[in-house]
Amino acid sequence: MRAAFRRGSAITVREVDPPRVGPGQVRVRVSACGICGTDVHADTAGASQERTFGHEVAGTVAACGEGVRGLEVGQRIVLESATACGRCANCRNTRQELCTDMQSFFYLGSFGFADEMLSPAACVIPCDDLSPEVACISEPLGVAIDLVRLADITPTSNVLLLGAGPIGLMALALARRMGARRVFVSEYGTQTARCRLARAWGADAVIDPSRDAVKDADFGCAIDRVLVTAPPATLPTAFAVAAKGGLIAFIGIAAGGDPSCTFDANAFHFKKLQLRASFASPALYTPMALQYLREGVVDGEALISHRFPLDRMAEAMTTAQSDPEAVKVVVVP
Repeated sequence: MRAAFRRGSAITVREVDPPRVGPGQVRVRVSACGICGTDVHADTAGASQERTFGHEVAGTVAACGEGVRGLEVGQRIVLESATACGRCANCRNTRQELCTDMQSFFYLGSFGFADEMLSPAACVIPCDDLSPEVACISEPLGVAIDLVRLADITPTSNVLLLGAGPIGLMALALARRMGARRVFVSEYGTQTARCRLARAWGADAVIDPSRDAVKDADFGCAIDRVLVTAPPATLPTAFAVAAKGGLIAFIGIAAGGDPSCTFDANAFHFKKLQLRASFASPALYTPMALQYLREGVVDGEALISHRFPLDRMAEAMTTAQSDPEAVKVVVVP
């Protein structure tokens, strides 16, 4: 079987032995795997070892290990990138988001840019009514659901979204679903496809931060919710734009960049702002994400801008990183 490897910015695809399925595990024949922003921007320069990657996965069950119940060979499925164990103290106290013994294929070192991969059976969710390319979007959509959930958006909310990548665009669709009064988007004008889709999905305006300072924009209303899917350096802008009592929810991480930011804590205090960090691991909303894709709450097909075979993995990564017409790039082995 084939698998993609990366060392620094170098990506190769080569033949490897198929993974051997163990107890409580499932071997998955990968049908589609989406490229995540963390795949593109993770700083692997100078990495001493190659690694496999890819965590937005849909496929079919190729084999079941000992003790696996409720799954069958040939069954179409999606994978959660991490699943709560259901047994630790936090899980039993209804705090699954704080699970201390998550089940994940990350711990197996097996990933989705390959013909086949391993996963704990707990991470496997049957899904036979969506195309694999759309089904694999359920992983980042679950991230967007968690972000919007933490923002407590209501029909009176005026929302600013910083960063219109795939997760940001899905958060835009969900904010509209929640009935937000107005939704504004900040995204570089060079990202033509993302800006175009943001407008099509209901953004009241798209601001290009390379041309106009977001903190100086006249929104015509008080921004009481800010969704941040951009790096941490954008947080001071979010604090400056937010109205008194505003709530900022963020998922942006510095993948290889500087994770620190500096802001006026006194101003943050006197404005009575709230900052809430979203980290959707374990994944708690995959069934909801799949339902939103089925219902068209999020148009998965509209998000998919490119499809590549596994043998063109390097080209797929370059496209995801630099093509202005790229939104969601999916690899279909």
